[in-house]
Amino acid sequence: MRRATLALTFLAALAFAQLRSLQARLELAMDPVMPARVYLFKDGRPFRLSPVDAMLPLRVDLFYRERLWRRIPDPATLEVTCNDISHFFLLKGRAGFDLPPGNYRVEAYRGLFYKPAVREFTLRPGETSRVTLPMDDWTHGASREWLSSDDHIHLVREAVDDKIFLEWMEAEDLSVANFLQLQRQMDAAWQYGFGPKAEARLPGRSIRSGHESRSEFFGHVNLLGGRQIIRPLSVGSAYANSPETFPYPYVLFNMGRKLGATTGYAHFDGSQKHSTLLMDLALKSIDFVEVFQFGRLKTAQWYQLLNAGFRVTGVAGSDFPVALNNWTREKEWSRWHPLLGPERIMVKAKAGASAYEAWSQGVRRGEGIVSNGPLVELNLSADGKRASAEASFYQPLDRLEIVANGKVIASGAGNRIETEVPASGPVWMAARVVSGTLQAHTNPLYRRWDGTPPDPGARRELGRRWKEELDYYRSAPLVFPSEQEKRQFFVRGEEALRILSGGAE
Repeated sequence: MRRATLALTFLAALAFAQLRSLQARLELAMDPVMPARVYLFKDGRPFRLSPVDAMLPLRVDLFYRERLWRRIPDPATLEVTCNDISHFFLLKGRAGFDLPPGNYRVEAYRGLFYKPAVREFTLRPGETSRVTLPMDDWTHGASREWLSSDDHIHLVREAVDDKIFLEWMEAEDLSVANFLQLQRQMDAAWQYGFGPKAEARLPGRSIRSGHESRSEFFGHVNLLGGRQIIRPLSVGSAYANSPETFPYPYVLFNMGRKLGATTGYAHFDGSQKHSTLLMDLALKSIDFVEVFQFGRLKTAQWYQLLNAGFRVTGVAGSDFPVALNNWTREKEWSRWHPLLGPERIMVKAKAGASAYEAWSQGVRRGEGIVSNGPLVELNLSADGKRASAEASFYQPLDRLEIVANGKVIASGAGNRIETEVPASGPVWMAARVVSGTLQAHTNPLYRRWDGTPPDPGARRELGRRWKEELDYYRSAPLVFPSEQEKRQFFVRGEEALRILSGGAE
């Protein structure tokens, strides 16, 4: 028996040694050491890094119930999977992996301000290879002047998850993540808390809870960063468990502002057949509209609101994981794009104690740019008579433009252009830049702005559209808690119609 035991032990040790001789070790690191997103290829085909310390498998349904799994308490690596495509994150900027020998390529990405890094290498049996990828900030440090945010993320968040999510954000070079709870018959993308007490922070990074409140009659709206959730999260039988259609967005926005929330419309106008965006715009109950999402910048719709005489702050958000799921059903996710914040709204500000608070204040002031790659800024001269635009990117720029009241007044292929500001009438101005499929757009600057529409025809068109919506609401099966609330809705609707039909803002 003793000889048999010794023989089995010897054979096991021999087998283990042979197995180890068939493996190789990869020590992977960024230079300088910082979190990043990486992809591995073996013989030109995607290959999984192994082992990983944490995983987030995404199989998106209507309820956003995906949860983080961790192998150890403080993971160094995270794998996010969706439709059989894996995205790997070095949460500490370095990690080790056991892999079969062979020829490999590794790619590293970090947000929008770092150049992609690529290395090819060979792993040999029983050997350890150390591969370092340079993280080169193409802005030469200017990136640290900006707070970037994704205003629209749906992920379940427990307090124990905060550290992993914050390190994931660092790998995406994202300053602020708005995690939004929502509802479709039941709560989804559940958040453990709201307001400053549940804000997760690292230096220059914040996660803040909010909610997306949805209605088939009024559209989808976002309330960001408020001190508490406002229920019901959804109204109407399509999203909730009751046909009641109250509260409508105007009521939500005013309740939210009292709780410190930053308020606005998701998917530009709420993405439903009908929307109260125009009423809320006229009554000044919103802080923003999502203008950049799913790779599409809705300039025509945005410009119409501006030309009608309304200040409209444009923001950007991914609706994660919807964008990732929809895209990868059809083709491979572009590795250039971050998972969180593929389109983002960036505000030039110092993070201070809370990156979220500094960012949200900038949004409320109408500042910032929306981008999925380049940087662009617009400045006015001290006397307000000249405007200059500057853009930068690590790839060539196709076109840099200055727009005034929806029309291009200056254009060039370089990094800087300058022009005169229109000399009369109310003017909004913005700069935009394009590099291939990537683009950026500033929020508007305003001159001689008193609410008079730069284009009276645009104001009349909004009035016509809102009258049609108001006529629809008069006949729609809206269920209010009382006749008084119903009357109040239409009183507000008529006031918005008066403003939209020609009166000043």
